Amino acid sequence: VVSTQSTALLNLEYLSTLTNSFGSGPRSRDKITSFYLRLLIDEFSNLKNYPVISCTEAAIVVVAKSDLYVTRPQDDHMIDDIADIWPGCQIRVVKGGHISSYLTHNHTFRRAIFDAFNKLDTFLESNQN
Repeated sequence: VVSTQSTALLNLEYLSTLTNSFGSGPRSRDKITSFYLRLLIDEFSNLKNYPVISCTEAAIVVVAKSDLYVTRPQDDHMIDDIADIWPGCQIRVVKGGHISSYLTHNHTFRRAIFDAFNKLDTFLESNQN
């Protein structure tokens, strides 16, 4: 599946025309840089661009409430909700941003990894019978 971002990323003529619409000058360069950075982030970190994992019910996603790196549906640049991409996954929300949440809630991330392996183990055992 090729996303809209993939198509745009591959169409350099389109990107050239689009970035020219930002104008020129320091503020325009900042807008262009932000645009390209968002495009690359979406292209390489959007889970919709990858195959769905085989056991979405075992997935536990820890989301930082004030994360500015990971786009969410309420952001101006819309992506699909993670529960639509990985049906049955569990979402845990912590306070903080992309880095600060990991540093201050490290135990939550470790607990999520531990719990996900337990859920996967239970899922695999039930499917072997």
